[in-house]
Amino acid sequence: MAADCVAGAEAGGPRFAPGETLERFIHRINDEWVQAHRGVSPAALTDMVDLIGAQTARFYETTDPATPSLGVSWAGADPAPRWLDTARDLTEFWTHRQQIRHAVGLTTDPDPRTLSVVLTTFMRALPHTLRGIDADPGTQIHVHVTGPAGGTWTDTATNTGWSLAPKPDSSPAARVELDPETAWRLCTRGITPATAVASARVEGDRHLAEATCRIVSVIR
Repeated sequence: MAADCVAGAEAGGPRFAPGETLERFIHRINDEWVQAHRGVSPAALTDMVDLIGAQTARFYETTDPATPSLGVSWAGADPAPRWLDTARDLTEFWTHRQQIRHAVGLTTDPDPRTLSVVLTTFMRALPHTLRGIDADPGTQIHVHVTGPAGGTWTDTATNTGWSLAPKPDSSPAARVELDPETAWRLCTRGITPATAVASARVEGDRHLAEATCRIVSVIR
């Protein structure tokens, strides 16, 4: 996880190799960790996760959320403010937890409190997702996720790209409505954009709606 990368680097742990991207760095140290712990029992592994989780929380409690941190590539932010890097780390913990739940036959965690934060963080990818889409300044796209964990996010075209708008227009060029399960799976590439579009409620410009559903909110 990103928090472990930061804390480890500051304490003399894993460091970036020359020219190594964040994505390659994370994949490399994750693989090193897996190889090193192949013989560790499940009970010891879960105890270790509890220990590391508490240490990670304490680490973040000592940081200034406004200071520069690791880049968040899918949001187009490098460096990113610490709060965004922290939120990204939370989404990774949450997503991996759902993958474990599904692997043992459980459904997605129904608690909307954390999912609400996860979705809000994922939607930070919207402007970067649409960076190659031309539209007149002021053009807006609404993305609405239903349910108690959901909300509405508005991406607005500007002269320099797209930006999340705090005050949505009542008449957007496109509107995409997703259920929360579809939304988080789409953002983490658990389903394809085409699958998401097929199950979404789409209004207005379909080209913009389909482009919006190419959102990716994970490192890949």
